[in-house]
Amino acid sequence: MRRSWLAVAALLAAGLLPVAASSSSGDVRAAASPSTGAIRVLRTRQPVKLIAAGGSRIAVATTTEKEGICDRIVVWSPSKKTSPSFKTPACNDSSTGDDIQELALAGKTALWLETGGGNWRELVVYSHTLGTKKTNLVSPMGSYSLSAYQEGDYGPFHFVGNLFGAGNLVVFNSWTACMEVPAGSFDPTCPQAAPGNKPVILYSDQKLLKLVSGTGVEIVSAPDTQASVPDVSYQLSPTTTAVGPAVVAVDAKHVAVQFPDDSVTIYSAGGAVVRSIPIPSGTFSGFALKGSQLVTIRNGKLELYNVFSGKLVKTISLPDGSLLGGLEKGLVAYVAHVDYRVHVLRLSDRKDVTFSPPGPDYLGAQIAAAGLFYTYNNSSGQAPGRVVFVPFATVLKKLG
Repeated sequence: MRRSWLAVAALLAAGLLPVAASSSSGDVRAAASPSTGAIRVLRTRQPVKLIAAGGSRIAVATTTEKEGICDRIVVWSPSKKTSPSFKTPACNDSSTGDDIQELALAGKTALWLETGGGNWRELVVYSHTLGTKKTNLVSPMGSYSLSAYQEGDYGPFHFVGNLFGAGNLVVFNSWTACMEVPAGSFDPTCPQAAPGNKPVILYSDQKLLKLVSGTGVEIVSAPDTQASVPDVSYQLSPTTTAVGPAVVAVDAKHVAVQFPDDSVTIYSAGGAVVRSIPIPSGTFSGFALKGSQLVTIRNGKLELYNVFSGKLVKTISLPDGSLLGGLEKGLVAYVAHVDYRVHVLRLSDRKDVTFSPPGPDYLGAQIAAAGLFYTYNNSSGQAPGRVVFVPFATVLKKLG
């Protein structure tokens, strides 16, 4: 039986539990033709779950359902043909369900949000820098109940999430949520009762944190807010719970934060307001930020905003169900759900090109300075995970 999840976190925080790195020979294989402009493919022995691209690298979180086997993170540099990897504390255990929920990359450092525990789930952000042997705990501990918001289990619950990195900038959110019930209801646990005859969610301690010297430091906070509760009980999820200010995108110098009314505020890395953008409410399928450009897919259309003026610059119709995959040098990557083709769209002239569909097990696509990355899993084989790299020059050549 492995150490308890909280015990592992405590040892990591004290610097007493190293997590060993390994060379690529035991984990992954890369293949490509001799041409420098060739498309390259990374094959991982465990299925791929998440990717996070940045600069010339991509972090790849791989996972398995085999009991006692730990999730691994591979950091691939296609130009250097290197792919070091390391184990994470998330080891498959039917009693705890440890899992990687989010992944970010900042320079040579991979960061991830991990969850574990039993009925009470714990949340924490870890980091691991290439060339070191130690995994570090960088966030406060979050915790919530799988029976959250059901009778007698109203909170408070504490969360960390919305993890993003770019350049040397790493940011994430922390917040507390508690369901206020009407006065006289069974076993209320929030500081106060609901103001009326229906329950409400109270969000408090809402913070935007930046990683400084290995620790999350608050740079922005928001006042307490309340939100209505659906008529039926529901389970609280760190990936679906409304929170403001919620990080939705970063570049090396700025952070894009969305509020409950769907407006977006751009902050400097130090927490100063650059511009508030009154984006209308809608259904969003991702954000991306680069320099003066902020893009989002809202209600099935790609919208381009100017970061400094706050104005809507351009609207482009996309196939139904498209998911945003990043912004780099005026090029937007996205995936059309209808056929899982990976698209690259040039904003200046709306020229759109596609790449071969990776198949029904497609997971994601991202574009970075080095080029386009997309990933999928094969249903069989000893190395089911696939990450495809298309050099930036090759993408530009196809765009013409």
